[in-house]
Amino acid sequence: MYSTFYKTLSGLNAFRQELSVISNNIANSETTAFKAGSLSFAEVLDSSTSSSTSEAVGNGVSVLTLADDWTQGSIVETSNTTDLAVTGSGFFIVEDTDGLTYYTRYGEFDWNDNGTLVNADDMTVQGYALDDDGETVGEPGDITIPTTIAATATSEMTTTLNLDSATATAGTFSTTVNVFDSQGDEFAVTIDFTKTANNVWSWTASIPSGTGKATGSGTLTFDSSGALTGTTDPTISLALTNGAATPQTVTWDLYDSGSTNGTLTQYASDSTLSDSSQDGTATGTLESASIDETGVVTASYSNGTTSELFQISLSVFSNNDGLSKVGNSLYAETLSSGEAEVGVAGTNQFGTLSAGGLEESNVDLASEMAQMIIAQRAYESCAKMFTTESEIMQTTINMLK
Repeated sequence: MYSTFYKTLSGLNAFRQELSVISNNIANSETTAFKAGSLSFAEVLDSSTSSSTSEAVGNGVSVLTLADDWTQGSIVETSNTTDLAVTGSGFFIVEDTDGLTYYTRYGEFDWNDNGTLVNADDMTVQGYALDDDGETVGEPGDITIPTTIAATATSEMTTTLNLDSATATAGTFSTTVNVFDSQGDEFAVTIDFTKTANNVWSWTASIPSGTGKATGSGTLTFDSSGALTGTTDPTISLALTNGAATPQTVTWDLYDSGSTNGTLTQYASDSTLSDSSQDGTATGTLESASIDETGVVTASYSNGTTSELFQISLSVFSNNDGLSKVGNSLYAETLSSGEAEVGVAGTNQFGTLSAGGLEESNVDLASEMAQMIIAQRAYESCAKMFTTESEIMQTTINMLK
């Protein structure tokens, strides 16, 4: 009789646990990136009986496994460009203030006041720094975007310019190109042209007297078709007086690999500067940051500079069910999960990222409700069996009195 009670109690306990799992699934059906849990059961045999199938006596039920369903949840778009969702394999890596590392599929991130990408609990999202070639550098760390970037002094300028071939000897033309010093101050470099002979012009450079002094001059020779001849790009040296780095050398890009690049001509057309460019920038302030499907973080600044600075790192495990749940949609690595393998989205076994989206819970409410009814009926049946066994036992006791 004790064995019969044990079998019934094992059923009550098993179905109570199943109802608890179902209840948790339903409660988290709207929790971002939640993975539904499920139970599997195993028959318990009476160890005192024969192992023969025909003679083995069941001794109840036990919970065999409690596992999560790691299938992909739907991706829902949000209005936050820093929200991220993993499509495929991988967990985001976050680190708390004590330096402890956790893993999550919950990609609701934002920039804090320091320009660092964090989750809702102010844990820092981890990623690789990128070099100038867009390659990852070192180990993953905090993703912090500078809110301002330093100015870049002009080192090269180009002009798309025509000097009128009909200009008389001693005729002149002047134009300006704006450049930047190392402090981000913008000022004009003036170039004065003077026609000295048929097909030949001289030039000199100057800057405003309050800025400093420019040293740069030379001769420009054109062939009969109006094309510039020569091989060496001229330079202009700027001696600045405003505290910026000095001297500042600016190369005037006129030739490509020993031949003219066609940006300075002498045609029978008005002398005019139609376009100019230079590689310097003013000090820039952060205007926006974007994240692409490989996790590359690109910052755009007010001075027109766009830089790829970081790439978000992902981790995968040999056994996701071995991860330890620590709450708030976070997991911790364990011996059972295996060591985290870290990489970037879109490579090897790592999934891709969806920016401006979040992964929904993969709970199927219809399936959970159906399973709840089955588990409820099984629990009630066990409870009825327990009552019946109690009545039988009481009857037996009464007979022995």
